[in-house]
Amino acid sequence: MAYKGVPTVRKRLLGGQLRRLREERGISIEDVAQKLGVGHSTVRRQESGHTAVSVADAIAYASIYGLGDDDVKQRLVALAKHGRARGWWTAYGSKVGPTAVDVADAEDLATEVRTFQPLAVPGIFQTTDYSAAIIEAQKSIRPADSPLPVDDALTLRERRKEVLVRKNPPQVWAVIGEAVIRTEVGSPQVMLEQIAHLVDLGKRSNITLQLLPFSAGAHVGMNGAFMLLSFGDTLDGSITYVESGGPNAFNDEPNEVRVSANRFTQLQSQALSTKETTTYLRRAISTT
Repeated sequence: MAYKGVPTVRKRLLGGQLRRLREERGISIEDVAQKLGVGHSTVRRQESGHTAVSVADAIAYASIYGLGDDDVKQRLVALAKHGRARGWWTAYGSKVGPTAVDVADAEDLATEVRTFQPLAVPGIFQTTDYSAAIIEAQKSIRPADSPLPVDDALTLRERRKEVLVRKNPPQVWAVIGEAVIRTEVGSPQVMLEQIAHLVDLGKRSNITLQLLPFSAGAHVGMNGAFMLLSFGDTLDGSITYVESGGPNAFNDEPNEVRVSANRFTQLQSQALSTKETTTYLRRAISTT
């Protein structure tokens, strides 16, 4: 399932870039449509991410907006190519829903991932048994005529972890709440293996793991888990993901991206250092 007509992460990123370029130049949708030789509804749908942008379209947009052969134009072309990509995750859309698939898509495309999880281990950091326990716990809230496809959900979760071991993996910064370690998920053995896995992950050069202790008190992450995914060297083109966001889980508006970046920076400043985090985790292993 390719989510035809649905604003996937890749199409949304490109559409948002095109809309911002147009608005910065004070050009109307009608003028752009006329220059492209298309209906204005096509431009609107491409800007909203509902319609894919071809490489030829991306080059035409770059010309209209006066872009030379610079990084912005190259980024538009690259996103146009990526927008039609059919990754492994597309096969799971009809089984576990588009949001879960979009998360996998975004993680695969990202060069940097910042994630805050107050209650559960970040998905790409979970052991298989920990993931299985989390997914199993969700079954009870699903209606009888729409059961959770546990096997598919677990397989998707497992495959998401591949981004950490691929060539040129993303840089990942993670802040987890102390409740993540204090909450027994699955069994004591499952938690022991999960915490040990976190210690191992913290040794990798592309992963920075910090724990936010209960003693930190009130903090800017109390509204819940979120991710900030970046696809280049700057926040331009980044996208935020809020787990409780429903259909609006993803947001690429620059102001929202900056707020999420500031929020994450503040959480890092309140969290234990990486060394202190490792010490805490090792102590938790010895007492589990």
